[in-house]
Amino acid sequence: MAHQMPPSVNCSLDDIDLTALKDPAGIFELIEVVGNGTYGQVYKGRHTKTGQLAAIKVMDVTEDEEEEIKLEINVLKKYSNHRNIATYYGAFIKKSPAGKDDQLWLVMEYCGAGELKNIC
Repeated sequence: MAHQMPPSVNCSLDDIDLTALKDPAGIFELIEVVGNGTYGQVYKGRHTKTGQLAAIKVMDVTEDEEEEIKLEINVLKKYSNHRNIATYYGAFIKKSPAGKDDQLWLVMEYCGAGELKNIC
């Protein structure tokens, strides 16, 4: 059986207004750093009302990386229902004081086993 590639993500990108995203304050809180990525740190976090754990990738929103951030959000939204991909819960913007970059919080399912590269 031939393996079909998924359709290109670029063919139907949602137009995402990063400035319209909610602030994470009162919704999610950071507990501890669990990893470092190319664009930011990954935290173990918690939904403040339910206590449910989440993985929260925190990255600075710079003008240079805005398109890459929008692409990542689109990919997570489209493919997170796959059983091999962590479930995407949402994106939030934590506003920073003038002169500093705002922070994007990408909130996903928390997988407590650690990074895949350390398991294999």
